[in-house]
Amino acid sequence: MSKAMKIIGIISMSVLVGLVIFMGVMWGITQSELDRYRQELNYNYLNNFYSLTDSVNNIETNLSKLSVSTDEEMQEKYLTEVVSLCQSAQNNLSSLPLEHHSINETTKFINQLGGYSFTLHQNILNGEELTLDDKDQIDQLHQSASEVKFELNRLANLINSGYSIIDNIKDPNVEVNDFSQQWSGVYDDTIEYPTLIYDGPFSDSTQNKEVKGLKDINVTQTEAELLMQKWFTDWQISPSGESKGGDFDTWNFMLEKEGKNGYAQITQKGGMLLQLGTDVNAGDKNKQLEECELLAENFAKKVGIEDVKVVWSTECEGFVYCNLCYVKDGVIIYPDMIKVKVSQDTGEILGYEARSYAFNHVERTNLTPKISKENAQEKVDEYLSILTEKLVVVPNEYVGESLAWEFKCLKEGSVYYVYIDALTGKDLNIMKVIETDDGELLM
Repeated sequence: MSKAMKIIGIISMSVLVGLVIFMGVMWGITQSELDRYRQELNYNYLNNFYSLTDSVNNIETNLSKLSVSTDEEMQEKYLTEVVSLCQSAQNNLSSLPLEHHSINETTKFINQLGGYSFTLHQNILNGEELTLDDKDQIDQLHQSASEVKFELNRLANLINSGYSIIDNIKDPNVEVNDFSQQWSGVYDDTIEYPTLIYDGPFSDSTQNKEVKGLKDINVTQTEAELLMQKWFTDWQISPSGESKGGDFDTWNFMLEKEGKNGYAQITQKGGMLLQLGTDVNAGDKNKQLEECELLAENFAKKVGIEDVKVVWSTECEGFVYCNLCYVKDGVIIYPDMIKVKVSQDTGEILGYEARSYAFNHVERTNLTPKISKENAQEKVDEYLSILTEKLVVVPNEYVGESLAWEFKCLKEGSVYYVYIDALTGKDLNIMKVIETDDGELLM
């Protein structure tokens, strides 16, 4: 073979190899783009599904509150929220890859609920009261919303266990895709919520953005480290810089013990333990709820927070979650709240958060009610059985706080908290306890 032919052969082979490489690269790019598109599409499906689930959960809760409310202003509020939530749910539902016939009944229910709620809302604005027939209809709608909620949470549980929406919507061998079939599955009233919030009444009362609860002293990093060593004698403490520019300037610390880790923040103003978190897993259940509550209260005193008591607690998977509030003259001050997580295995404090307390704690002076407990009790729906009553301070929805009578009530196995303004007699709020396998959720 001549030298020229060899050169041509080498060039041809190089071109062929280059073409193969080019084709491979292009295929890889195309496949990568397809995979990214599938991921983005699946994310959109998941986002719409979980938004729909959240809307239906809140619809059910608002209908439940509406069924026991006697205050026209509160009724108007709940109906406004239901109308808005129905609109959101309808948008999310239409964005899911479901066969049309499989969502006919759900779509019809949401549309009718939104329209009926709007009608009742307009009636109240026109000075009309909810009739007994309206209340009966609301109870029936609440039951239907509960059934839809349970079905959605069954699907959420399936998805959280690895079920993929996008992998189950296109199969040429079936007439109806699997995701649509799952939609029409049987109702199951034992499904958990996809996420749980272990909070009691008014757990996030930091809407008043002026920080009031810190002592007027400045703490250096060295002083903060000495406090950490005093509070956490079993942990190795290491400084981890500082945080500035947010609601609080803090000194930050890392904790380490036997392969376990944690972090903590101490405010530079006041030297308050603001936050603690650890990665310690649950162990045996050696300690009961009451013992863990006492440990939480004692720890708060240890870090310098006096006159607080547990007002809400729940057990979950080897831990007790406690909400502590400042108490003055027997009045529970909900805005001054601290959250504590206690191990039921060792009794160790594994989580702590005092942002609400740091924001809101001041000495209150006007804690004498003008409305008697008996007069406030008359505002509670007659179908609610009152279990306990307390005088409390609650945060208002947007700004400020109110002295209120808190009535813990029972209706058909469900627990409600009704709050009546102790100065004006006006309805302030209604909260419902949601029982789950992992604790209680208050909404």
